[in-house]
Amino acid sequence: MSGSVSGPGLRPLFDRFCDLAPDRRGETLRGLGADAAMIAELEALLNADRIPAERISRPIDAVLASLPETELDDGDRLGAWRLSRRLGKGGMGAVYLAERADGHFRQQAAVKLIRSLAGDDTALHFARERQILATLRHPHIARLLDGGATPAGQPYLVMEYVEGVPIDEYCALRGLDLDARLRLFGEVCAAVQFAHQQLIVHCDLQPSNVLVRDDGTPVLLDFGIARALDRAGAAEPAETAWFTPDYASPEQLRGDPVGAASDVYALGLILFELVSGRKARIDADDRTIARLGHADVRPSELAAGMRWRRRMRGDIDAIVLKATADAPLARYPSAQGLADDLLRFRQSRPVLARSQGVAYRTGRLLRRRWPVFAIAAAAVALIGAFTWRLAAERDRARAAEHDARVQATTAERVSGFLVSVFDVSNPKRNQRRDLSAREVLDHGAVRIEAELADQPAVKARLLDTLATAYRYIGAPRRSVELFRHAAELYLDPRVDKPLAAAAALSQLAVLYSNENYPLADAEAAARRSLELRERHASPDSLELADAHNSLGVVLEGAGRLDEAETELRRALAIRRARAGGESEQVAAVLHNLALVERRRGAYPNAIADLEHALAIKQRVIGARDPGFQRSLENLAMSFNAIGAGEGAIVLFERNLALCKDIYGGAGTSTAHAQNELGSVLHDRGRFGDATRHHREAMRLYADATGADSADYAVPLNNLASAYEDMGDYAAAIPLFRQSLDIRRKALPDDDARVVHARYNLARVLIEAGALEEAKPVLDTVLARFRARGGATDGWRAKAELWNGEWQLRSGAVAAAAGSLQQLLASNAAFTPLMRARCATLAAGIAAARGDRTSALASHREAWQTLSKALGATHPLTAESAIAYAAALDDSGRAQEARALAVPLLPIVDAAFAADAPARRLGARWASTPAAAAVTCAAVQSCHAGRGPGGRFRSRTKN
Repeated sequence: MSGSVSGPGLRPLFDRFCDLAPDRRGETLRGLGADAAMIAELEALLNADRIPAERISRPIDAVLASLPETELDDGDRLGAWRLSRRLGKGGMGAVYLAERADGHFRQQAAVKLIRSLAGDDTALHFARERQILATLRHPHIARLLDGGATPAGQPYLVMEYVEGVPIDEYCALRGLDLDARLRLFGEVCAAVQFAHQQLIVHCDLQPSNVLVRDDGTPVLLDFGIARALDRAGAAEPAETAWFTPDYASPEQLRGDPVGAASDVYALGLILFELVSGRKARIDADDRTIARLGHADVRPSELAAGMRWRRRMRGDIDAIVLKATADAPLARYPSAQGLADDLLRFRQSRPVLARSQGVAYRTGRLLRRRWPVFAIAAAAVALIGAFTWRLAAERDRARAAEHDARVQATTAERVSGFLVSVFDVSNPKRNQRRDLSAREVLDHGAVRIEAELADQPAVKARLLDTLATAYRYIGAPRRSVELFRHAAELYLDPRVDKPLAAAAALSQLAVLYSNENYPLADAEAAARRSLELRERHASPDSLELADAHNSLGVVLEGAGRLDEAETELRRALAIRRARAGGESEQVAAVLHNLALVERRRGAYPNAIADLEHALAIKQRVIGARDPGFQRSLENLAMSFNAIGAGEGAIVLFERNLALCKDIYGGAGTSTAHAQNELGSVLHDRGRFGDATRHHREAMRLYADATGADSADYAVPLNNLASAYEDMGDYAAAIPLFRQSLDIRRKALPDDDARVVHARYNLARVLIEAGALEEAKPVLDTVLARFRARGGATDGWRAKAELWNGEWQLRSGAVAAAAGSLQQLLASNAAFTPLMRARCATLAAGIAAARGDRTSALASHREAWQTLSKALGATHPLTAESAIAYAAALDDSGRAQEARALAVPLLPIVDAAFAADAPARRLGARWASTPAAAAVTCAAVQSCHAGRGPGGRFRSRTKN
């Protein structure tokens, strides 16, 4: 079925398209609003390299002229069927989900309302072809159940409803390997062959017409419908034919007679997409289809990022090129012929698509019978050695025998390990049926330590493999231990594999950085990896690119952004040159560069890099992958940073669902996703919802890294911040203390994360009025920030602001005023929340001096600043408005104060704790006399100088 057209009208664009030079078509049409799919359709209709433009314009005009003015709506009835909802709309017509409505039994179906071409013979021809299609019965072909015409004469078909996803998406989502993809495609070929034997040709094969159910069963849709809509029998001109241009054979596009060879051509394009991991036509400028037809490019050359790319060279290249040849006679004679050649490839037999030379056939024989030939070759070599010089080779033979015994022992132990990993889940040997992946890995690790002590090379390789597995199930501590051990063994003189050690150290450095280990340890591991690779790898190797990338990640985590960007740019240049611009390796560096841009506050650049990385990962590795998940999470964080809160929540919720799918709802990645969703809900003022996600993150971190880890301290800190913003200081203070204690035990005392935790504790103690207790903590924080950064440093500015707050609450009004004046003159980069905080402090200073006019103006400034930054209904905005209303009320402007405060009381009551200052201030406008008796003076000491915007939460890695 032809794809649907959206956006600008097709005919005006087609007229412009015909008049443009080939090299200007894509750019000009995109400027007119055409998307990539429309440009591709116009290009294919124009000629697919050869067809005259005037022959293509006529069917477009005819289709547009014959479209019905109205279509049936949801709930309408056709015969025994009632339309439930529209599933899709395309060039051939609309598709509805329908349910049987005659009461005999329950059944769902897909009803296709066909846009018929004008002409008296259409209905007769379509009815005749429909009768033929109704006889097509095959488990992999969607059955035609019914058909007819609407009261207005529009033909329709009732097809079996198939729940599934297109075959290319299914392969990507499930991460199928090459053999699994070829097996699945073979079933599709069998279904096509069956239809051809019934003299029925599909004429519109494409991935969207091959759905795969959850159980892995492929089902072909719309079989022969396009052919049934053709009005002129076997030879149908392009002017009246129905097909999708991107998958149509050259003879279809020319209007020549079509047959089985046309379906073979479409199958060849589908096969190309399944094995190469990319579309045959990516955009309007992509000439891949034409190049395949002329054998000007090999599919393996276009399969960037596919782990089986090397296996494709030769046989798979030849099979795809034969199936997609321009000339029908050069293709496979049948779909079965294509499937048989793929089976020969899987069985290591010579494929018919290649020339059958002696060397080629011998090579395939060796692949199939390699154990026999290996034994024979060893025997011949042994006999030759003994015959050539028996005495001289005696010692060498003994050495070879010893090496053989060592290798045999090694192979046996490796095999035993692999068997043990899976055998632990065998119900005959283990009665537990609920073993987790972590338990299986733990069992394998115990076997390695116990049985491979005398085989350091094998042990290193297996520890390396297990470390990676632990990392991706969200067990970073165990992964760190194993990477460390593997790197040490690789550098052992008995093993001497420096490049393998460098690879393990590279992964170890990234783990250190991401999992809150000391930054010095992370940098040491990254630089050791780089040193080994500079010494043992070539200057343009992918190994060296990986070392630069890992060092860039570590430096970004340390806040050394310029150094980080330099290392990442080096990695990007090598990976683009060696792996291709659209490779998974390039996407990883783009992701890391986005983190640097985000740390700098250049959020548009960060978002652009992340969206580019996600697009590459979607094509190369699919969405159900840890790499895709991490980029999605960081994109959500970037959107939240620019104030796109609701959009960020949607992305964070999608990220959390993806984590649960990938990691089984456990591990540090899922914990991090819970924490980040909680943080964005916190930012939006949904404090209660935020606390639930932070608590779940704490539970997951406790299971994965322990309740004493720096990871656990992150959601613990954010939970405390949520309680702080709710005005529940009694709940927040012990949590902030616990966060600081954990970080002090896990990290050096001068680590930024420890200093930030002290700052958080000092701030909440000041808010709670515990001034004596807050003073030494605040002084330590000020000393650290003053020594570390200049007057414009953001963290120092926050600490100086709270120092002024402490001075005001302690009665040192002049000192507080001096601190505020000095802070405002520092040219520090203030966020809107910090500006509001400064205005609130100014209001407190003015009130302490008896200057009500200035106090009112500052309260109003704080409220308006927050209203603009967070929205008028955000709880922190409402809190500031209540403070301003109280000041108005105390100034004798009671009516104005009440008008401002009363509408906000429900927001305040819902968001803040019962004893929060905002609720106590708002009580003066409550309806009960007892509540109204609460005066401003009763809460002024608790609220003095306090206002929204003072909470600077420690998010994620702080």
